[in-house]
Amino acid sequence: MQAQKTLVKKIEAVISEERLLADLERYKQLAIESGATDAHIIETREINVDERVRAKCFSPKCSHFGTNANCPPYVPDLAFTRALISRYKYGILLNVKSESQYYVGKTYKKCGVPPAKKIFENVLGAIEGIAYYDGYYFSIAFGQGSCKSLYCASEPCGVLTGSGCRFPLKARPSMEAMGIDVFQICLKYGWEVYPCGRRLEPEDIPYILLVGLVLVW
Repeated sequence: MQAQKTLVKKIEAVISEERLLADLERYKQLAIESGATDAHIIETREINVDERVRAKCFSPKCSHFGTNANCPPYVPDLAFTRALISRYKYGILLNVKSESQYYVGKTYKKCGVPPAKKIFENVLGAIEGIAYYDGYYFSIAFGQGSCKSLYCASEPCGVLTGSGCRFPLKARPSMEAMGIDVFQICLKYGWEVYPCGRRLEPEDIPYILLVGLVLVW
């Protein structure tokens, strides 16, 4: 299939609320059409940044802690996250359901990269990119989990070794790495979420929800 030509709009100093809301609705529908299970337009005042989220990165220590530039301790502190979010009014919150065997049980690492993870990352990139070329030049996306596990699982992070990121337009911090309480906002929209871990078996939970956020304007 031939790739569609990227359409670009002139950057404007003022964007009307009417146009913004229409574009956000278009992005939400595009997310669904591109593979998201569900998506919502959200106001950034709904996003909660919590020190306890960051604490779970290092207690007990996540296996990705300190291994790449998009995970703690290399991501910005929570004061920066709060300040960043406060500069936006709207975003697109989306999710993709993934099979639980890729995330739980003693053999989950042998399953490889979940197909849903690739769909999820493609959806995030599509929304972020289209918003950017629509003139929302500050659009920025946050994903789920470590970028290293998806893109550089068998190699050291290029940023940390000084050679540069191998996937600069794809690799991004997760919502949780930025300190965002993902479960809290999922529950607000009625999305079912489950804790996952090695003590569980795939049949213990129906799915894992991959949740991402694109801050638009």
